[in-house]
Amino acid sequence: MNSKSGTLYIVATPIGNLEDISLRALKILSEVALCAAEDTRKTKVLFNHHRIKTKLTSYHKFSERKKLNFLIRFLQDGNDLALVSDAGTPLISDPGLLLVKETISLGIKISPLPGPSSVTSAISVSGFKSDNFIFMGFPPRKGKERLKFIEKLIKEEKTLILFESGLRIKKLLQDISLHSTKKNIFIAREISKMYETFYRGKIDEILDELSSAKFGTKGEFVLIFEGIEGNKNNNQSLSAEDQRILKLLIAHLPNNDAMVLASKILNMKKNILYKELIKEE
Repeated sequence: MNSKSGTLYIVATPIGNLEDISLRALKILSEVALCAAEDTRKTKVLFNHHRIKTKLTSYHKFSERKKLNFLIRFLQDGNDLALVSDAGTPLISDPGLLLVKETISLGIKISPLPGPSSVTSAISVSGFKSDNFIFMGFPPRKGKERLKFIEKLIKEEKTLILFESGLRIKKLLQDISLHSTKKNIFIAREISKMYETFYRGKIDEILDELSSAKFGTKGEFVLIFEGIEGNKNNNQSLSAEDQRILKLLIAHLPNNDAMVLASKILNMKKNILYKELIKEE
């Protein structure tokens, strides 16, 4: 560890309500010599609210490399530096990785200040399993990468979390619905802000809600898709379409063969399908 250098503080800031910030974060942000911010205009609002006078410098995805040497030299000269994103915990789909890697490689002290995160905030109220989940960031916008992303999302057994902007939320859900409409989804919009809204249900249901939403689709969205196992455990009865498929298979195949094939098609355990068969009989 380079004892002559300053410390790089990774500071989590509110995702909405400006009061959602720790006392330690306020102290560090007031004491550091400089704060690198993804958008200085947004961070200035936070600073003004809490009467923080620290100088700000911009550090976003377009200036990461250009600003890197300046910030490293600043730390090497013995100055403390804070890094913040527009909202939440830095580096979660936000700039900062280059700076952190270089800081580590040079033996400069780095310290995280825990705090708000839209990922953990959303999953805490989703009602889905949270002991083992995958965060996928923002989806690719087009091409093969987007298709691969959607295929992984549909097949994933664990709870899956991603971000999307209000401008693209409907298109994403429409693209996913072309491949599957069965997964349960929880969507959080504008967490901790005035127009905080939660949506729960299947893709088609949520698309209908978004189309008639009072405040449109402005803002940022956190989408949580329940894993395949979670869907199996929660959906103990079949939908009308599932029942139609099951009956069609039973009509043309021996019961056991129909159960095996239906289990693969519907992503459901055979014992649940057998119960459905018994009810029909």
